[in-house]
Amino acid sequence: MASLPTTDQNAERKRHHFVSVTYLESWAAASGKLHAYRSENPTEPLHVLPKNTGFEKYYYSQLREDGSRDNDSFENVFGNVETQWPTVLEAVDAGTLDPNSLHGLFAMLTMMRTRVPAARDYNEALMALETRTGIKVLAEMGKLPDKLKRYQDELDTVEVTVNRPRTLGTMSEDMRRFADMTRRLGFEILSDDTGTDFITSDNPVAYFDPDDRGIRQPYIENTKVELYFPLSPRYVLRGANRLKRFGPTPRFRKISDKKKIHAINRITSRFAYRLAFAGDRSNDDLIQRHAATSPVLDADVVRKPGKIEYYIGHKFAARPVLPKFRPEACEDDLCQEDFRS
Repeated sequence: MASLPTTDQNAERKRHHFVSVTYLESWAAASGKLHAYRSENPTEPLHVLPKNTGFEKYYYSQLREDGSRDNDSFENVFGNVETQWPTVLEAVDAGTLDPNSLHGLFAMLTMMRTRVPAARDYNEALMALETRTGIKVLAEMGKLPDKLKRYQDELDTVEVTVNRPRTLGTMSEDMRRFADMTRRLGFEILSDDTGTDFITSDNPVAYFDPDDRGIRQPYIENTKVELYFPLSPRYVLRGANRLKRFGPTPRFRKISDKKKIHAINRITSRFAYRLAFAGDRSNDDLIQRHAATSPVLDADVVRKPGKIEYYIGHKFAARPVLPKFRPEACEDDLCQEDFRS
């Protein structure tokens, strides 16, 4: 008898999911598939298994000092959170959150705010802006490297590329800032009592100033905050400053108004980045209406004597097309391709 093929436990992991497969499985129908709406073509959603969407090859890989590639360290950290998720959902469904399930809930919340393309593209765009500004300062001081002097008259228009793995280094600081913000909030878990499912996305953690009618500015942190995070088609986590008075453990509350479900789904669709997800096609119009814009970097640079001030935040706009970094063009830690026309 021929032996069965074995799985190599040390095989290189190529598919790095920026949306947890375990998280998405709640939206899968009996067939095991869900509907994945791509931002560039939202009218033709893919009907796929959760494992076949929300990933990019080597998205969390990083180079070691010896030049080899580490494909697993970040994946292992994320996996420690993802394995707890089914237990968290069981606790939510039972209406009782013990310390372990509560920790798992907020770990997934934090991870799904900071590991996703919306967060990494934001940091990459900001790094590019800071690089451009620094080079412009060098040009004004007459210290521009010789290899870049031919660009000194077009430093406002040439593309600046950033080595994407550098954005992995910002993740811990993003997590810290997000945790600081959430400590000011109280939480509740809302359950759908109407039979109308919640949708989700590849950028499922949405928060904003509740006094900002229409949500003109996403991800405001220095004022009152209202937060939504879909946990499954039936449950969504809501955070708000005024809920702090109910204590550290989220309370449970049912929603019996379909208009409120629709309003939460509209928020989710507005914050979606590359992908939105749903178990059925009932939210086609809503998802398609908001597919063209997402939360992206909004920045102003103010030059003052002896210093540079950055005023940064988010706005709803078209997603940036970030130029690809090409390491083969690098020389002495300076890349000509950083400033290609």
